[in-house]
Amino acid sequence: MVKKPTTCTDNRRFNNPHKTVYAAGHRAALDGLPVHSCPHRHPAMRNSWLKGFTAAQQIELPFE
Repeated sequence: MVKKPTTCTDNRRFNNPHKTVYAAGHRAALDGLPVHSCPHRHPAMRNSWLKGFTAAQQIELPFE
């Protein structure tokens, strides 16, 4: 019986498009683009873009 390696050797763990789409949404919000300018139609990609967009719009309150 052939045993599969426990670690991934083809760098699949680095292939996560959601991080890139999240960053694109974050950048769009900082650039002042409207929320309806989301270029993605796939629900999962749109959700990641919107998460990045809304994260950039959060107000940081300086509590001391």
